[in-house]
Amino acid sequence: MTVSEYIVKYLKVCGVTHYFGYQGTMIAYFVDAIHRENGVYNHVSYNEQGAALAASGYAKATGEMAVAYATSGPGAINLLQGIADAYYDSAPVLFITGQLNLSEYTDHPQLRQQGFQQTDIVNICKPITQNALMVTSPTDIPKVLDTLITDMLQGRKGPVLLDIPMDIQRAQIDIPDDVIKNPFPDMALLKDDNDVSRIASSIFESLKKAQRPVLFLGNGISKNDVSRKNVQALIDKLQIPVVTTLLAKDLLPFDSEYNFGMLGYAYGHRYANLIINIKADLIIALGARLCPRQTGNRPAEFAKDAQIIRIDIDKEELNRTIHPDDMTYCADADAVIVEMLKSDYTTNSDEWLDVCNQIKHLLNTVDTGKDYRKPNEVIRIIGNTLPEECTVACDVGQHQMWVAQSFENKKNQHMLFSGAHGAMGFALPAAIGAYYGSGKLPVCIAGDGAFQMNIQELQWIMQENIPIKIIVLNNHSLGLIRQQQTAMFENRFCGSVAEFGYSAPAFSSIASAYGMKSAKFKCDEIISGNVYSELKELLQNTSDPTLIEIEMEPGTYAYPKTSFGLPMHNQQPSLPDELLEKLMLL
Repeated sequence: MTVSEYIVKYLKVCGVTHYFGYQGTMIAYFVDAIHRENGVYNHVSYNEQGAALAASGYAKATGEMAVAYATSGPGAINLLQGIADAYYDSAPVLFITGQLNLSEYTDHPQLRQQGFQQTDIVNICKPITQNALMVTSPTDIPKVLDTLITDMLQGRKGPVLLDIPMDIQRAQIDIPDDVIKNPFPDMALLKDDNDVSRIASSIFESLKKAQRPVLFLGNGISKNDVSRKNVQALIDKLQIPVVTTLLAKDLLPFDSEYNFGMLGYAYGHRYANLIINIKADLIIALGARLCPRQTGNRPAEFAKDAQIIRIDIDKEELNRTIHPDDMTYCADADAVIVEMLKSDYTTNSDEWLDVCNQIKHLLNTVDTGKDYRKPNEVIRIIGNTLPEECTVACDVGQHQMWVAQSFENKKNQHMLFSGAHGAMGFALPAAIGAYYGSGKLPVCIAGDGAFQMNIQELQWIMQENIPIKIIVLNNHSLGLIRQQQTAMFENRFCGSVAEFGYSAPAFSSIASAYGMKSAKFKCDEIISGNVYSELKELLQNTSDPTLIEIEMEPGTYAYPKTSFGLPMHNQQPSLPDELLEKLMLL
């Protein structure tokens, strides 16, 4: 068999049946091998960036390995956005790039380029992958694949890159089909060497002493079905308030009695920020990085009256000190959760839960019904109109903050974000990838700026008849930038509104041009309920690709928001003094 055929068969026994990519000369032998292998499927994007982000979405939705490919040079470079997204959000993706024939390389390694469309993608990608290798001999391919996939799946997961010259792709290797085995059947069970029993015991000892404990959940917890069930079992066991990061928002339903929102220094829920930063005396952070987006830029001021226990599989994350007396454990959060479930420990947090519920109720009244919250209300309505069995991919921009604050996710509504990388253009391809991973109805929520980054993937949707629901919130501006320019640049909206260089098209018309069902509503029409029946019919139709454009009022804002340098528990618009005093006394 050829090297390309071996790779496809090897990945098939590892569970890979979906490939995302774009054809090209230098990757053609590999793509042909995919085409000729029974039981695997090749999905063609219309820009390699779309393929890369689809693979990241697949991995984020399932916790399983995904694969994206591209040709050399410009094709490989177009993968970089998805490679970075997978790396910073710990998604296990194998990226495969074609390369110039080895026989075409010269004896002059310092040449700027060895041949047409040749780029040293391996060294470009090394800072944003777990490992990146070029295979230079056909006989090396089994060892190279084993190495890359081990690096991808062990410890903190992340992407790897395999660069394959054309002559290696088509080279013959003598490996019988029946000896190709999955070398990683128990990879998911490989854990850190830490004694998780000791860690669990330490957590319970701290819980016994605490009066106001909070469980803080992050992206370090796997999103597979087993991990989700274990998380819910732990929450039911501990019966203490739970706060999440943005990427862990869907680990418990919005209406859970233990759900007290999303922590975020800038755009978190008011009540989550107050509970964590001021009221808690113990924070158990499972797989949450406690980065500046969560703590602010002065971490020593964050939750300064609380003991913090941090469990993270990446020891480098733990080297960033929050408090000098943090209890830190480099371990797999999933393994710690499993160990904690073995204990017969019980808590009695009724009084503390009552305090948290009072805080939540009082702070919910601050923003409810305000004009600046109209976009939030649109998001709330959309979330509650969607079917429960769906996967929502949200893009980057003002709309991401509205979704984070106001999308009331149900038990089986899973959510995907480009978190640490914050890549505009993420949502549409990520929703496509998630669909092939989970089989659930895919939903894309994007702003007008983000959606234009990968709008070409509408053709992919129509080509494969993917029953996606796309919601484009169109405020005809780069909303977050415009909001920043209002606060910091005296309303000089350079590059963010039509008057100064940025504009948006009629998205519903574009969708129609692709042959997609589309509709257009105004923000107030959705809030008033005048178009609810039509909106519900469109969102709950599980067969037709559909784009819904929602015209937002100009000059939208994402509030509440913490002003830079101010305490996270008193976001803008500021709380009335009497309410803040009342909250501090609880």
